[in-house]
Amino acid sequence: MPETRQSRIEHALELLDREVTYASDERSAFERFRSRVRTLDPTSPRDPGVQAGGGGVVALETAPPPDAAARTVRQAYDETVLSVSHFEAEYGETLRQNFEAEVGTEVAVQVFETGRVTPPVHDALLAATEQAIEERTTYLETLRTERESLCRARDRLDDCESRAAELGTRLTTTDSPDRSGIDEQLQSLEAVCEGVAETRQELLHGRSTAQLVGISGETLVQFLYAECTATCPVLADAADCIETIRHQRRRCLTLPAATS
Repeated sequence: MPETRQSRIEHALELLDREVTYASDERSAFERFRSRVRTLDPTSPRDPGVQAGGGGVVALETAPPPDAAARTVRQAYDETVLSVSHFEAEYGETLRQNFEAEVGTEVAVQVFETGRVTPPVHDALLAATEQAIEERTTYLETLRTERESLCRARDRLDDCESRAAELGTRLTTTDSPDRSGIDEQLQSLEAVCEGVAETRQELLHGRSTAQLVGISGETLVQFLYAECTATCPVLADAADCIETIRHQRRRCLTLPAATS
């Protein structure tokens, strides 16, 4: 029996596993960053160079050099979040740019411009870090669900393709009147492949990504599988499998009668 392989799904799984590694590494990096931020001793809001404002703490026009806490935050972020192996290839941002994207502009201004980590800033920084960890946890759960979907589809298509190949070898030794039974089995396999495609489409259209802001099921796979020859690898491999089965069904009608 020939070995079968769903090439597009296999490639998609490789890309997906890479994304799982990236997200997991980033979550771990933010967890290490959180541990270091928790140990900081925030600056008193009455320290020279800062004053209380209506929305929290604001800098005076001439801000003093950054305090020890602000320097520690910058260093900790650089040594944790920016130290993940894929950072340059995937983001290519400066420390300030990535920090601001992850924790927000207000906190970034305090850490990089005002140079003070007051208690309110410290609290906001920890809250933003927690959110970054939660977002990646949710993302990882989505990726694992996606991986399970791909593996189920691959295994079912592999099975259908293997069985279709086996039935195809029987056609040359089966008389024409008996080929209707083989064709019925092939038809059943075709229905299974169509079911795989339908199930996959339902997942893509119905996937709940409410916690992944701005990401729908279709957008997610377009992002994950941009390097694939098909951004819907399951549908592409299912279509190929169906065509393989239909080829065997056509043979049921066109092969000459078996010779004894």
